[in-house]
Amino acid sequence: MLTVLKNSNCSLTISTLGAEPQSFILNGIEYIWNGDKAHWPRRAPLLFPVTGPLREDSVAVNGVQYKMPGNGFARDTEFTLVSTTDDSATYVLTDNEYTRQFYPLAFKLTVTYTLKDAAYTASCTIEAPSEDIYFTYGWHPAFSLDINGKDCPLETYSLSFSQNERLDRRYQVNGIFNVEKDFLVGDTIELSRKETDKGPIALWNVKSDEVTLTSTQGEHGVTATLGSFDTFVAWTPANNAQFICLEPMYSFGDASRPLEMSQMYGIRKLSKGETVTYTNEFRFF
Repeated sequence: MLTVLKNSNCSLTISTLGAEPQSFILNGIEYIWNGDKAHWPRRAPLLFPVTGPLREDSVAVNGVQYKMPGNGFARDTEFTLVSTTDDSATYVLTDNEYTRQFYPLAFKLTVTYTLKDAAYTASCTIEAPSEDIYFTYGWHPAFSLDINGKDCPLETYSLSFSQNERLDRRYQVNGIFNVEKDFLVGDTIELSRKETDKGPIALWNVKSDEVTLTSTQGEHGVTATLGSFDTFVAWTPANNAQFICLEPMYSFGDASRPLEMSQMYGIRKLSKGETVTYTNEFRFF
């Protein structure tokens, strides 16, 4: 089921499947990737309870192994639309027979999207209602490169960070990170297929509050806020797809992680009865 939020100059369309945005249109321009299956069938998924590839495509909880899709199961699960207003929609996912195939823990996700003048906020509250839980989390929206003209080349785009950074880059080779030291020194990454074809540009310990995508070929772009996250990933597949994902995350791991979730690096623990909320904004111009 789709819900459409509108104001005087933009609209946001969201699906109950994965609580995933499907479209953001500002002044007639579509900013979110169209989900062309020839390149990548998703548009703007959320990632829970894992981010990144896993050893044996599995996790373990209390010594019992479970199959787990890379980047988690939430993006492929129906959420329940629980409320709407003129400018917001709220979705809920709780553990059920389907989710317990992958993750035997009790949880509740409450996801709210709020439409603004030329932006939307994405907020997720994660609750551990009856037991301790372990997870990572991230947003994975894909933005069209055609916002600055059809077939606008990736090489015209750059990522600008709100602070000067000194960051290593991690990218996957057979599911395990290679580390490129001092990939970003300063505040700008010039994008290229040569670099994105290696895999995700995964950056840990980011200080910046915001990352902005712009092109030398036009005036349109996207700003992603990191909120309380300090991991940022930029990704597009190695098939000349006309999009780039801007991904604020709690953490981003690889297949070198142990299977047992409580022992994974970059894992978040919530004790029984606790909640945590992550809120990020995506602004368009």
